[in-house]
Amino acid sequence: PWQLYESDPELKRAVDAIADGTFSPENPGLFRPLTDALLSSDPYMLLADYRSYVDCQAEIEKAYKNAKKWTKMSILNTAKMGKFSSDRAISEYARDIWGVKSVPVELGNPGSPG
Repeated sequence: PWQLYESDPELKRAVDAIADGTFSPENPGLFRPLTDALLSSDPYMLLADYRSYVDCQAEIEKAYKNAKKWTKMSILNTAKMGKFSSDRAISEYARDIWGVKSVPVELGNPGSPG
């Protein structure tokens, strides 16, 4: 993570602004543990993803400025996304990823304990 931080001036400015209290002037050290963790290990590779995220956001901004293109993209995205259900997604994760089965839960009568 340190090499990414040192090699990308924009990323460095962003991390430094978080670390130096720019976003928490009433408590300047508030986010220091976060930036220290990012620079020492960054297990989720947030710093590694920074540049591609920023570049993608620039492309999104460019597309958004073209109202006709943006509308078409939005409609196609919605039309092609399919049915989404958080219950279905969790069930599929439980079955396919975690290899666990659901357990029935009995709900008590409303207003009664347990």
